[in-house]
Parts: sequence; C-alpha cells; structure tokens
Amino acid sequence: MDISIPNRRQAQIVAWLQENDTLTIKELVARLNVSAMTVHRDLDKLAADGLVRKVHGGAKLVTAEAASGETTVSPSCVMCNTAVSPRTVFTITLDDGRKETACCAHCGILRLSQLDGVGSALTPDFIYGRMVNVFRAWFVVGSDAQLCCVPSTLCFARNNDAQKFQQGFHGEVMDFTAVQQYLIQSHMN
Repeated sequence: MDISIPNRRQAQIVAWLQENDTLTIKELVARLNVSAMTVHRDLDKLAADGLVRKVHGGAKLVTAEAASGETTVSPSCVMCNTAVSPRTVFTITLDDGRKETACCAHCGILRLSQLDGVGSALTPDFIYGRMVNVFRAWFVVGSDAQLCCVPSTLCFARNNDAQKFQQGFHGEVMDFTAVQQYLIQSHMN
C-alpha cells in the first residue's frame, strides 16, 4: 500500500486506531515509515476534523460520546461554579487519578494552590487549542480579551506567542510561578 499521500495515511491511522484505541507517535512513525513531524501534522488534521484526540506521546480515537459533545468535562467549575467551555477548560489530575475541572486558567491555577498530590494540570493553548502542561506554559494576565474570570488569564505554550498576543491585547506575560503568585495575591486584597 502506498501511504505517502496524506489522506491515505490519515485513513490508515484511523483504521489502526479503530483496532487499537491508542497508538504512540513512535508506533505510527514505524508503521507509516514517515517522520514524527509528518505524523504530528496528520494527527493535527485528524484532530481538527474531530476524528482523533492527541494525547501525550500519541493519539486516541474519538469515541461516539465525545464526537456527539458528551465529553468528560464537568458541567461547572470547581472554583466559581461557572459552566466549563472546551475552549478554556483547565483539567487537574490528582495522583490518585481523580480529576477536577475549572472554567479557565484563572480558576485552575487558584485551585492548584489549594491542592496536594497533583499529577498533572492541562489547559488549551489560547491560539492553537492544543493541551498544554500549565507548569511549563506562559500566561497573559489582564488582557483586553475577557473570556471568563477577571483578571483574564490566557495560556500559551510558547513565550513568543504570549508576547505577540500581549502586544495586540495588552496585559502582562508571566510564567506559571509568577501568575500563581499574582492571582493568589489579587484574591487576598
């Protein structure tokens, strides 16, 4: 089979995921005989089409429930009880496997300051929508773009993207530690 054509590769990836549920990037590189970057591009396209979900190190097939909108996102924020949007969802996974969701990075970061035993914390990159490890992310706080809680706290995977966003929409660029301290302090006053 010639799988050098992108739509054929993507169809093959979906077929394999229907058999295996989850595949790693390494497995796909070996099976397709293409570069990791090519696999990432194919997965990005499939994710944009709602067929797969990229997960750390690989991809999962989107289930019928997820495709119909029935996601595992809780209906309200653990901090402010606001409805949770997939655009700004902040997911905290505790060491014991329990998950908590917040409506945005503002509430999620404040919730992290109250918890022990956090395994991971993820939220979408504001520009690209890909899930980002918040501990390594950059944030624009107090920009003109008000999507949820105040001060708005928008997440970016790259400092360069945060800086460019800040130039157009103002606010202050901070890393995780700085934004957490800032939000805690602003809620104490």
